[in-house]
Amino acid sequence: MAEPTEPQSPVEPDATAEPVVVEPVSASEHLGVEPDVPEVDEAEVVDDVAVPVVVEPVAVVEPVTAEPVAPVAPEPPREVVYVQAPTPPKLRHNRGFGVLISLLGAVAFALLYIGVVAILVAVVGASVDASLAQFVMSMSFWVPVAVYAVMACVFALIVNRAAWWAHVLGSLFVAALTYGISGGIILLALGAIGMTPDEGVQKAAEVFGSPLLIAALVIARETSLWFGLAIAARGRRVKERNANDRAAFEQSVADRRAEYERAHPSA
Repeated sequence: MAEPTEPQSPVEPDATAEPVVVEPVSASEHLGVEPDVPEVDEAEVVDDVAVPVVVEPVAVVEPVTAEPVAPVAPEPPREVVYVQAPTPPKLRHNRGFGVLISLLGAVAFALLYIGVVAILVAVVGASVDASLAQFVMSMSFWVPVAVYAVMACVFALIVNRAAWWAHVLGSLFVAALTYGISGGIILLALGAIGMTPDEGVQKAAEVFGSPLLIAALVIARETSLWFGLAIAARGRRVKERNANDRAAFEQSVADRRAEYERAHPSA
């Protein structure tokens, strides 16, 4: 255990004592080593001065404002142009006129037939009035007239706008058919079917050799010829009008095509 010590009184400094100056001792002298100082080129000595750093201003990039792009209009759909084609002209025919003239020819045939029979009756010396009245009421008159009217109308429908030569040849067929069909109808009306062959042949010779039927043959040929020429004359005019209408139609089509090509050159 430590013993208690007496308190020591503080030492008062000596007022007359001189201050002691202590010189600093370098570390080399203290250690007895000469310092090795490297040689420095004065040109390379750089003052340890803070050089002001010049900061170049950074160009502020202005924001690029995109110009509004005009919306591209959609390509319009290709226009389809419907051009109404001109209607071709209808061909005029000559059938109606031909039938009308043929019926007039049948009337003329009947009148000529009566006239020829009147001449034959007068030559014989019989009563003209009585004979004509009896003739007009008989089938010897009506059958050839009816057959001629039918044959002439049928032929007019067939030939239509034919030239005159067709009617010249056709008059022969009309006359032959009028003669043959009329004789056959008269034979049937006389009961030729129920006759014996000899009687039938004899009756056919009488009918087809009758002056009245032979007169009908000649009159049918002449009537068909002259009235047929009238039909042919009108048919020629109809053909000319058809040709003119066709030419006008083709010209109209050509004009419309040219107009369309001018309006649509790229088409």
